[in-house]
Formats: sequence, structure tokens, C-alpha cells
Amino acid sequence: MSKHSKELSIDMLYPLNEAAIISRTDLNGVITFVNNKFCLMSGYSEEELLGRTHAIFNSRVHTEEFFRVMWETISRGENWHGEICNRAKSGSLCWLNTSILPILDKENGQIQGYIGIRFDITEKKRLELALQSQKNQYDSVIESTDGFWHLDNNGRFIDVSECYCRLSGYSEKELLCMMISDLEANDHKGDLMYQLSTLNEVVSSKAFESMHQRKDGSQWFVEVLISYHPKHNNFYVFLRDISKRKLNEREQMALQQQLNHLQKLESIGRLTAGIAHDFNNILASILGYNELNRYAAEDLPDCELKTDLLHNSEQVDIAGSRAADLIKKMLTYCRQDETAKSDTKLELSDVLNKILVMLQEIIPATITIEANLLENTYITLDETDLYQIIVNLFVNARDALNKKRGTIELGVYVGGDYASQVCSACQEHIIGNFVEIKISDTGDGINPTKLSRIFEPFFTTKEVGEGTGLGLSVVSGIIHKADGHILVHSELGKGTTFKLLFP
Repeated sequence: MSKHSKELSIDMLYPLNEAAIISRTDLNGVITFVNNKFCLMSGYSEEELLGRTHAIFNSRVHTEEFFRVMWETISRGENWHGEICNRAKSGSLCWLNTSILPILDKENGQIQGYIGIRFDITEKKRLELALQSQKNQYDSVIESTDGFWHLDNNGRFIDVSECYCRLSGYSEKELLCMMISDLEANDHKGDLMYQLSTLNEVVSSKAFESMHQRKDGSQWFVEVLISYHPKHNNFYVFLRDISKRKLNEREQMALQQQLNHLQKLESIGRLTAGIAHDFNNILASILGYNELNRYAAEDLPDCELKTDLLHNSEQVDIAGSRAADLIKKMLTYCRQDETAKSDTKLELSDVLNKILVMLQEIIPATITIEANLLENTYITLDETDLYQIIVNLFVNARDALNKKRGTIELGVYVGGDYASQVCSACQEHIIGNFVEIKISDTGDGINPTKLSRIFEPFFTTKEVGEGTGLGLSVVSGIIHKADGHILVHSELGKGTTFKLLFP
């Protein structure tokens, strides 16, 4: 190529200076010329670029195969066109629509070097990548969802997927005539429409969980992803059935609660056993010395001092008797897992009638006892254990009535449906057939915040000094030893019902 033709070739590039990013290299790719736009794009000065190769801009976005094909093309004297991502001096990426043209000698046609003409398409590429990313996200969501809605801004269906029709039980024709509120469970009416109302051009998408109701009335948990389209003022909604996950979460939570409960009871049981045995020894010593004091007082001549000493000794005996009874309850609670299961069969109506006669002594006349005892109904339990259970619950019911007029009901029933219920004491699902002993009162009821703790040892809803907190723990232990369960329902101001379930 002559000097004249070389200068002419460079002169031809000048009109492109204002619009294009231009560079020239020799046959080895060494830069011999760059324009101002190239320097601005790359962040390097002309002095830093001349004598270097384009490897300085390698962004690692393209493969070696990409560059191999490019060099093969221009080495054959052909033009190469494509998009290249360069890395500027600052480290930022710049996408360029690039054409590389061989410079040919007009006399012999030999390649003298290469001219690169580029246009910055970084913003265009960013938008393309963002749109592609968004499309990939939507495609990914659609693949992982169990339903799709297209809604207008009033919550009416424009389109609905076949998968959602199958899950909901409604046909497409039915859904297109419905509002989204028609699909919500009764306790969640209006939730979806509220979520739609919070979306706008600034906050254009939202994910949350919702409870839906199928055509047959059954309910199911749904994970919802809503995307707002401001141009058309409508919504795209992707849905996924998470009912199994929710069920697993509830089961895991229930199992964890059971484990925590058992660990707590085991720890308390060990502590209680140690305290009870030590206290029993101390109490025996106190009562023994009290008895010696009483003998000494009885030897005194009749006087005021003798009377006082004997009275005090009697009070110590009364307090000691109460303490001994408390220790007995503590040891009963601790030994629940050590005692053998009873094999005594009880006919409930016969035993409960005997217990009711004895209860007349502790239940005031202001309280009416109503009994509905099914005859020829049997459970396997020691009579003394049944007595302890019934007396405990009747005393609690009496105290709940708080010296007011009211009713305590005692009933025996068979054939109740407990399949979907959970034991109030052990938190396990109830499985099997049971005889139910129901004890209910019209008292003050139990505060909901305390209801979950009533079977914990030493926890009581009564005032300080009025209860040991062991009564319901012992009741629970006896019933569960017999493979039974307990259901409790209480409302403040309306009363409490205990259902004792025995196999």
C-alpha cells in the first residue's frame, strides 16, 4: 500500500469520528491508531493504548472459540461483524456493536492491518439482558407454579390457566365470571384485592401467602406472586399450592412442642422426686419431734401454757398432714412412668355413682351436679386412680364457680369423633375409639394465655396458696398411662369442659 493510499484510508475515517469508536491495528493486533471516542470509551489515554493489543480490554465474557473464529474471518480478508463486551480501565463493562475490516493494499491486495468501527450499545444490551432476565424469571416461576391468572384492575379474570382450574375445581368459564374474592376462604375475604391495591409503578410486584377455597368447600394454602403491568393497568398472578408444606410445618411444630414438653416434664420429674424424698425425711423429723413435744406437754399440769402447747402441736400435725399429702402427689407424679399399667376393668356408671356420693361432702349446696351416666360402659383403670381424677376436676370446677351458683355436669359417652383433634396435654393427634368422661362447669373459665400450660407440674391458675399445681399433672399422667387423651375447651365467663378419653 502506497503512502498516498495509506493516508487516504485514514482520511476516510475522519467523517466517522463524531459517531463511531475507531481503532486501527497491524497484522498482529497491535494498536496503531485510536480516536477520541475510543479513549473515552476505554478510559485509557492515547499514549496508554498505542503499542498495546486489544487483550487489554478482555472482559472474560467471550470464549476463546469466539476470538478464534473472529481472527480466522479477518485473516481471510473478510469483514467480521458482531457484539463484543470490553472491560474499561475502571473495570466497568461496555458492549459494542463492532465491525472489523481488513485494510488491503490496492496494488497487491495484501492485508496491511485492520480497522475496527464500533458503536456503544451498552444501554441497549442492559435492557435486553434485563428483559431476558425478567423473562427467565417468569418462565422459571411459571414452571414451578400451580396456576396463573391474568386480572384486570378490578380483580376480574381476563385469563386463567388450566392447572388452576383443576386445583380449584372450577371450570375456566366459571372463573371468568367470578371475582378473586370468590376464591378466598371466609376468614380471608378481601386480602387479595387489598394486595392488588398496594401495587403501582414504583412497587410493581409482591409475593405473599393466601388461603383459598375450592368449589367443594375445602381450603388450601396458596403462595401468590403478583406483578403489576402499568401500561395496561392489569396484573399477572402466579400461584403455587403449598398445602403440603404448611401441613409439614404444622406437624414439625407439633413434634417440636411435644419434644419440648416431654423434656420439660422429665427435668421437672427428676427435680421433684429429689425434693420430695428429701422433704419427706425432713418432715418425718419435724413430726417426730412434734410428737415428743406433745408428750411433754401432756405431762404438764393443767394450765394455759399446756393448752397453748397442745394447740400448737395439733396445728403442726395438721400442717404436716397437708405437707405429707403434697409429697404423696409429687411422688405420684414422678412415678407415673414407673408403675405398671392397670388391668382392672371398671363399669363407669357404678363407680362414678359411688364417687358422686362422696363428692357431696366437698361440693356446696349452691352448686348443682348433673349426671348423665351411660350404663354398661367399661374402661381399664384402677378405681383409686379414677377417684383421684374425678375429685381433682370437681374441686377445680367448684373453685372456678368462685362460691357462686352454678352447675357441674358429669357425663359418659361413646362414639365421639376425635380424628381431627389434638390432645390438649401431650399435643399428639388422637387416633382410635374412646369412652368419654365429660366434666364441665359454668364457672369463670380459663384465660386463653394460660390454657396451654395447665398440665405443667406446679403451674396453677389459682391464687397463691390456693393450689399446688400438681392436680392436673397427676390427672394427665394417669390418663396417658392408660393410653388415653384429654380435650379441654374453655371460654372466659362461660365455663370449662374437660373430655377424658379412655380406650
